[in-house]
Amino acid sequence: MDQVDLFHAEPGSNSLKVLQAIHEKGVPFTSHYINLTKFEQHDPAYLAINPAGQVPALCHKGRILTESTVINEYIDAVFDGTPLRPSDEFERAQMRIWTKYVDEVFRPALSFLAWHRVIPGMVASLSPEEFEAKLGRIPLREKRDKWRLAASGGFAEHYLATWRFQLEDTARRIEAALAEGDWLVGQAFSLADIAVFAMAISMPRTYSEFVNATATPRMLDWLERMAARPGVAAALAMPNHSGLQS
Repeated sequence: MDQVDLFHAEPGSNSLKVLQAIHEKGVPFTSHYINLTKFEQHDPAYLAINPAGQVPALCHKGRILTESTVINEYIDAVFDGTPLRPSDEFERAQMRIWTKYVDEVFRPALSFLAWHRVIPGMVASLSPEEFEAKLGRIPLREKRDKWRLAASGGFAEHYLATWRFQLEDTARRIEAALAEGDWLVGQAFSLADIAVFAMAISMPRTYSEFVNATATPRMLDWLERMAARPGVAAALAMPNHSGLQS
């Protein structure tokens, strides 16, 4: 099999998305851990791989792919193993609706709320000069702006309220989908489950007001079944070098 290199940063949720897919397919790969707390994603060596300074990134046959949703569809299409996309075109479209929702709504809401909690503490020990030097290494302007705003005391309350509502609505959507079966799309595990699980795994702990035995019993059962899958369990067992919780 051709060499496969994966650059990732668990417990980061986008990295967990790809780690689930690559383990579920049984694809041998060389792991390259990128420590986000040490800003290794902005090191010149990694920027040569992904100029956007983001993880994950997949290198196969000397060609590099970024964007976790795209990487997962590539992994499923190119490598042998249990299919991770429905064969029925309607169900495949439903799968893509879920992965699009994760990318456009679920993941951003989680990310902004996490940055609001975490970033001020991460940069508290830095002098203004050191902080600006760190920002200067970030290639994407929108990321620099996000860091600066989060570090300055966080986001306005009306934004925070919107993101919390989006998470509550997401939990309701997941619960409703699972009323139709064991998985989010049709009767089979798919990339939809992988994408949503990567984001939802920590919600019973961090957003228990939305995800709990009363409001989302099906979702809690699904989270347990997901974590018990051998490929997902292997992804979750990858070493966490950062010390951060997912």
